Amino acid sequence: MKQWRWKTENKIIPIGKTFAVAPPWIEINRIRISLVMGSSFGTGIHETTISCIEEMENIEIKGRKVLDIGTGSGILSIAASKLGAEEIIAFDIDPNAVYECSQNIELNSVKNVKCSIASNIPQSEEKFDIILANIFDSAILGMATNIKTASQRGTMAILSGISPEESYTVKRKFIHLGFSLIKSRFLEEYVTYVLQMR
Repeated sequence: MKQWRWKTENKIIPIGKTFAVAPPWIEINRIRISLVMGSSFGTGIHETTISCIEEMENIEIKGRKVLDIGTGSGILSIAASKLGAEEIIAFDIDPNAVYECSQNIELNSVKNVKCSIASNIPQSEEKFDIILANIFDSAILGMATNIKTASQRGTMAILSGISPEESYTVKRKFIHLGFSLIKSRFLEEYVTYVLQMR
């Protein structure tokens, strides 16, 4: 069995209304996400990860096609799969993160996540129903046009890791690209936006 991420063997981290990050051997009454030992971002305790999963619980994901930008540990992709997404495409610039993501996909018996190494969204005609990006605001701004290209009318985008200082710039950029702001969440250190393509 792969080594559990936390030194505390029986650590359980509730997230939102339905999820918990927990080791495979503990019985819980929530949807379980288990994570292998590693260093990639996305442990379930950071406010941006928590806010993204909470907002994912509030939108219709079942049967949808999801893009996970900067997947890290793969926690958002795994959550999307367990919420019933049809297909999840995940990528990260860090090869170690992609390796760790693939291990977590296997540990959680998730079959519909494809994780690969990439620095930006591939230019193609492929469209997504849900786009997740829990990364730095500079990276979100750098990929903004590609996020638009990967969107269609009704696409929901959950963006986090945005500093308060850059929040207006990010919001203005995406509204200019054709998104409507559905929700703003000002966390302790970061901002999470939920937007929808008009």
